[in-house]
Amino acid sequence: LSGIDFIDEKEAICVFYQLLSTKLKKRMRVKCFVKNGEFLQSVTKLFKSANWSERELYDMFGVLIKNHQNLKRILMPDDWFGYPLLKTYPLQGDEKAKWYEIDKIFGKENRDKFKEENRDSAFVDSKDYFNFAKLYHESEYGKPPSNKASIQEYQEDGGVPLVKKAKMQKFKTIKKRR
Repeated sequence: LSGIDFIDEKEAICVFYQLLSTKLKKRMRVKCFVKNGEFLQSVTKLFKSANWSERELYDMFGVLIKNHQNLKRILMPDDWFGYPLLKTYPLQGDEKAKWYEIDKIFGKENRDKFKEENRDSAFVDSKDYFNFAKLYHESEYGKPPSNKASIQEYQEDGGVPLVKKAKMQKFKTIKKRR
C-alpha cells in the first residue's frame, strides 16, 4: 500500500494496493484516487498487515482512512505539522522541522547554542563516514579508499561496543554462498 501525489494534475492522491496470492500465484494492483477531504475505507479487516501501511499513508500523505482502529501518526511525531511526501512539502523541511528536536529537548531559547538540523538525506560529513564505514577499512574524508586497515575497535565512538576487540585476522570473508 502506498500513494503518489497527483494533487496538481488530478487534485487527488493516487492510492494503490499491491496484492499477492501465494496460493493462486497471482498478483493484483488496486488503484484509486482520493481527493482532499474524502475518506478511504480501511481494509484491515481483510488484511491485518494493512494496519501500519494505512497509518503510514495517513502520516506521509494525509489520506484519511475510515474505520481504521488506530489512525494516528506512525513515523512522524504526533505534533508534526504537514505531510512529508506531498510535493508541496518543503524539500529542506520548514522552520519547525529544522529545530524540532532542539526545541523539544532544550527549548527555543537555546537555539543559539546548537546548529539547525540537517534535512538533506544525501548529506554525509566526515564523522558519519568514518564511524559507519566498513570496520577496519575507513578512509579519510574526500580521499580514495585505502587498502590498509585502521585501528578502530568499535563501530561507533562512545556507543555500545557491538564487537569487542575485533581483529581482522580472526575473520574470513565468504566469497560465495553454500
